[in-house]
Amino acid sequence: MHGSVLVTGGFGNLGSWITKYLLEKNFKVYVLTRSKAKSSVSNLMSPNLHIVEADITDRSLLAEKLDFDLDFCIHAASYNEFYEDDYPSKALLVNSLGTRNILDVLSKKNLKHFVYLSTFHVYGVTSGYISELTPTIPINDYASTHLFGEYYVRQFGLTSNLKFSILRLTNSYGAPFTIDTDKWYLILNDLTRSAFESGNVVLKSNGQIQKDFIYMGDVVDSIYKLLLVEPKNEIFNISYGRSKTLLGLAQTVKRVFRDSFSKDIDIIVNSSDEVDYENLVVSNDKLAKFIDFKPRDYIDNEIVSIINLLEDSVKS
Repeated sequence: MHGSVLVTGGFGNLGSWITKYLLEKNFKVYVLTRSKAKSSVSNLMSPNLHIVEADITDRSLLAEKLDFDLDFCIHAASYNEFYEDDYPSKALLVNSLGTRNILDVLSKKNLKHFVYLSTFHVYGVTSGYISELTPTIPINDYASTHLFGEYYVRQFGLTSNLKFSILRLTNSYGAPFTIDTDKWYLILNDLTRSAFESGNVVLKSNGQIQKDFIYMGDVVDSIYKLLLVEPKNEIFNISYGRSKTLLGLAQTVKRVFRDSFSKDIDIIVNSSDEVDYENLVVSNDKLAKFIDFKPRDYIDNEIVSIINLLEDSVKS
């Protein structure tokens, strides 16, 4: 066994992928969750899985529930529902103060490695070449509250000798574990479900905006590899390294429906959008020099998995 690891938000969208992967690698996994009443739990049950019910915004409860030794922590808990009216206050409470709470409690435990999942949105740009040296100028609450979380991690690195890695993820994709996920708004999930339910994909733009899509399987594999090396208290981008246009992604969805399911999908773009979107490159060179990191294109496979999930839900 590699040791014990706490995964905050371990039953969430990406968190479920992390939990499953680490269980397969024979870690003793503690999942911190506000509620275990999720169907994804049944998909992850293992003798090495232990559920800790606590709200990350309640420091006292965290200290009470996390009264045991740990080797590692993967901090994936995050409040990302930006479409809700009270999002700014909740995001600040969860993403920033919640991060400080978990750091404060775990700083007494002599962790081998604390991994914080941040976002490349802290850079505040959607085009150009982005490396870890690019200035951070967040332009929304999602990005700002994660940058505050990064500052807290670095603060505890200085004041409590915390050993950490900060990972700035681009747009991670991967089929949800269950149909009742609350992450259908994520781009690949949304486009695939729209095509499945209505037979078309409607883009609000001309589809030329570029985004970097990183496979969740590569994200969790990178996290695992980071746990096996000595942390250097560094910040890393986790990206595919090349971008796709939104229209290109929609065309991939269309092709997969045609080739794998013999179904024709229409793509509707906003022809009134005349914006000329620029290229985007999010560099992963720094991470690739630190661990063995070779990102893969699994978009076709995950579209098929999402469609299968939707079909199974209809049959049931």
